Amino acid sequence: MGNWTEGYVGGIDYIRAFYRELSPALLSFALVLRGWRPPAALTGAFTYAELGCGHGVSSAVLAGSHPDARFEAVDFNPAHIAGARRLANEAGLGNATFLEESFADYARQEEPDLDIVALHGVWSWVSADNRAILVDILRRRLKPGGLVFVSYNALPGTLAYMPLRRILVEHTGDRNGTLPERIEQAVAFASKLTALNAGWFAQADEVPARLESLKRKSPNYIAHEYLNGDWTAFYHADVARELAGAKLDFAGPSVPMEQIDELSLSADALALVREAHDPAYQETLRDVLTNRGFRRDLFVKGAERLTAAERSEWLRATRFALLVPPDDLPEVVMTPVGRVSFERGLYEPLAAALAGGVLSLGDLLALPDLARHGEDAVLRALMMLTSLALVSPALPEDGYERRKAQADRFNAVVLERNRTSDELGYLASPVIGSGVAVSRIEALFLLAQRTGLDPAVFAWERIAADGLALSRDGVRLATAEENVAELCGRFDSFTRRRVPVLTALGVL
Repeated sequence: MGNWTEGYVGGIDYIRAFYRELSPALLSFALVLRGWRPPAALTGAFTYAELGCGHGVSSAVLAGSHPDARFEAVDFNPAHIAGARRLANEAGLGNATFLEESFADYARQEEPDLDIVALHGVWSWVSADNRAILVDILRRRLKPGGLVFVSYNALPGTLAYMPLRRILVEHTGDRNGTLPERIEQAVAFASKLTALNAGWFAQADEVPARLESLKRKSPNYIAHEYLNGDWTAFYHADVARELAGAKLDFAGPSVPMEQIDELSLSADALALVREAHDPAYQETLRDVLTNRGFRRDLFVKGAERLTAAERSEWLRATRFALLVPPDDLPEVVMTPVGRVSFERGLYEPLAAALAGGVLSLGDLLALPDLARHGEDAVLRALMMLTSLALVSPALPEDGYERRKAQADRFNAVVLERNRTSDELGYLASPVIGSGVAVSRIEALFLLAQRTGLDPAVFAWERIAADGLALSRDGVRLATAEENVAELCGRFDSFTRRRVPVLTALGVL
């Protein structure tokens, strides 16, 4: 690690990923559900800062689907910013600026005020001094009525993994070799310790599963999630009190499903939580009773409360889009209180209706098969589906053509990059103002269609050039003919199932 990293892990890049929870439409939906008025410009000419943006994929995708908005993405890793700037230049993202700066450098900027600030994967991984700088930025630059998204490792759920994290840090520092090699050795050593089932390991039931998960993660992920010099887990009340220094109030969880009390707490537990008067104390009690280890919170600066009538009107006007084929909805989902079934009589007609196009809650409630369930039940179903990335809130119809034109330019660059790399797997949707994941093979299919080539043959040529091959039923396919035949079948499935969804989302 060089001194410029200030304790943050250096010498290895973070993973490239898009985080859908940062999308303005989803943030707006979560706020309205809790009865808050979103920032006035949230669907138009807003200004958005992502502080600690990594490779800047989230900001780039959002900029690609919000041409009238302005994005500032900040990271002090020059390798991250160099790649983000190259992507922005190639895609013509004139509305996105990527800054290679520390938070202290950024705090000295005299730029326009901000409507939204995203702090994803930052708060728990920087020093107390840097958190103080972030609070100062929010105090000075966030507009009245503005919104902050912040994620962090939460207590008490993270307690179970703190000794494991310490072992990974110490063992990585105790070995020679490249950082990826030392990380692999540290994970393997921790697995040996776990097998002893002695001391702390005998009481930490969840550690073996966590280690198995880490074995499937890249060294890049492990380095940035576990090995930073600063790594702090927080009680929610402590985060809320720090952010109060920027005149921020807790607005609610950003994940709609986490706003449904009965999915996380029993009736008796909920009654005890409600005995607390301080909202920060209430949330901390919820975390203790659910053993939560990670939080994604929304904070607002002087935002207004909606009346019950305003909230209802806003929600009824909110449009929704289906993100998967209608028959991909699960029958049950796991929640902190156990398995919850998706009632077929409600979810099947809801998915069928959205498969026909983008509809508002009001439109959905006008359908007899849904109206009989009542507004609360349909809204709750949408809260569940949006949380599970099966449905997304959609942007207004106004401005669609401008969004589509910019998204098309961005997506063309992403697809072209997949010719030789699988680093970018997200396309911009002008319908939902967010990213849509596509696999490398799906991207190659789309690129082949754009250039008039045989999709299966083209995809095989590119995969083979990387020294890869496909598998069927766990068996690696040996010949070109077998691989092309497999790709033909996958292309047929892709055309039948995925293409209608991507078309409805404006990606195609």
